[in-house]
Amino acid sequence: MSRAMRRQGPLVNKPPAKQPAFKPSGQRPPTQKVSAEAVAEAKKKRTFAQRIPIIGSPLQDIINELKKVTWPSREEVTRLTGVVLVVTIAIGIALGGVDFFFNWLVDNTLLR
Repeated sequence: MSRAMRRQGPLVNKPPAKQPAFKPSGQRPPTQKVSAEAVAEAKKKRTFAQRIPIIGSPLQDIINELKKVTWPSREEVTRLTGVVLVVTIAIGIALGGVDFFFNWLVDNTLLR
């Protein structure tokens, strides 16, 4: 036995685990039996996305979320596309001008 174990003193026994506080009383409620017709009817009502075994549920969730999206009108899309193009061209021209200026500055001061 090591010195550290001896310093701790005698080993203490743990108390027994507590019993669960909740004990169900009485019998369980009977399970509901579903008829074969009800199962067949439920299968008929499934959508195509729900019939796919692995990705059916996530695909159905995506479809439901996309139905909630507020999509822009054609006019909004056209206008915002024009704004993006104008801003992109303006920034391109500005960066090109800065590049041209620094190129001229280096050529006329450092390389002379």
